[in-house]
Amino acid sequence: MVEIKVTYKGFDYHEAGAIAQTAPLLRRVHRSLTRQIATEARHRVPVLTGHLGRSIGEDPQRMDGPLIVGGGVTAWAKYARFVHNGTGVYGPSGMPFVIRPRNPAGVLHFFWNGKEVFAKSVTVKGMRGRPFLTNAGTAVTARDPRIRHG
Repeated sequence: MVEIKVTYKGFDYHEAGAIAQTAPLLRRVHRSLTRQIATEARHRVPVLTGHLGRSIGEDPQRMDGPLIVGGGVTAWAKYARFVHNGTGVYGPSGMPFVIRPRNPAGVLHFFWNGKEVFAKSVTVKGMRGRPFLTNAGTAVTARDPRIRHG
């Protein structure tokens, strides 16, 4: 790393010293924002069993450069991306997809239009995305006065 020192009318700037003082502040702000985003996402996630909300966590923080902090928030449930992004008009493969019971000898049991239904399989066209992580990040950064949007 190249070290720079600038003097201007009695003001000394020492790059290594500035980085040493600034990096911990950046890490603290980043940690605070990721914690807030994870909490907000848990409040915004669609709830059926609660598994998706419990799978939301903060990624490990890392320094990607002298003054660049990396990390984020992730939902680790296997189906999280389908809830977040949706499955498109006809599912992730572009075709309608079939839901079958976990036990091959079993049946699906659900209520549809107020009626109890038992079925060997169900064909699904897809669902609209519910971007709880994106919306949480937008909401947290919009109310933080330290972040300028533009």
